[in-house]
Amino acid sequence: MEKALVTGCNGFVGRALVARLAAAGYDVWGADRLAAAGDFDGAQCLVGDLCDEAFVEDVLGRSDPACIAHLAGQASVRVSFDDPAQTLSDNTRPALNIMNLLRRRRSPARILLVGSADEYGTVHPSQLPLVETTPVNPQSPYALAKAIQNQTGAMFARLYSVDAVMTRSFNHTGPGQRDAFVLSSFARQVAAIRRGTRSETIEVGNLDVKRDFLDVRDVCDAYVVLLKKGRSGETYNVCSGRSYRIGDMLRQMCDIANVDVTMRVDASRLRPVDMPDLRGDPGKIHSHTGWSARLPIAETLASLLDYWDKEDA
Repeated sequence: MEKALVTGCNGFVGRALVARLAAAGYDVWGADRLAAAGDFDGAQCLVGDLCDEAFVEDVLGRSDPACIAHLAGQASVRVSFDDPAQTLSDNTRPALNIMNLLRRRRSPARILLVGSADEYGTVHPSQLPLVETTPVNPQSPYALAKAIQNQTGAMFARLYSVDAVMTRSFNHTGPGQRDAFVLSSFARQVAAIRRGTRSETIEVGNLDVKRDFLDVRDVCDAYVVLLKKGRSGETYNVCSGRSYRIGDMLRQMCDIANVDVTMRVDASRLRPVDMPDLRGDPGKIHSHTGWSARLPIAETLASLLDYWDKEDA
């Protein structure tokens, strides 16, 4: 049985990916600085800071993985504006530590470096849908850190034959996501209104931006297939090829829940810089691996509402 290591195994995508890899027959290990040690949702979890080289050496020595999905890091664009230095450290140093150890050991293990569509930054509408060769133009410390991680992976693959595959993952959501993220925040509020435990006012940010949303289950399928079939040194958009206006997603969620709401802009939910539209081209990942998004957005929104009903009941 092949071993797989998931860093950031206690995060939203980490938990889902651990379950997906276990279902695919992997012996799954995890590393996270916030999880409890021991057996963790199907993974043997090691607790520590991946910015610490000694901890990275211990993790790789004990897990001896055939493949690594590197998800660990600071996941909030908004937080990155408040603490750019910590975001840059948390989102670049762990990947460098892991790849440097793979280089020193001449390990054949594959590492999947999960990046972000935010690396593309503000683009002209004529550049949509975004392809992997579109120049990056990070507009936040978070996006900058992800772009650095991407280039580091490409360099280690080219210079040191480290088997690194990179993604630029577009927005994704689903059951288990914290309400610090837009659709999960809406779902929690709408679910409470449906239950009658909240007034019919929704706190919102910028409703006019458009994003290419995926279900976390589709994203995990993409990561599993990239661990098997992705090409070393290559970057892949993980996206649907379609973008949705945030306000339309809220309206669709309200229709599913059969509620009427009043929207109130909360200034704390607005970003200093926000890209008007991010829509990717999934042609490369489909051509190389056969993957494509399959779950309709309405199913994802309904599952989010059900999740928050259960969590807050």
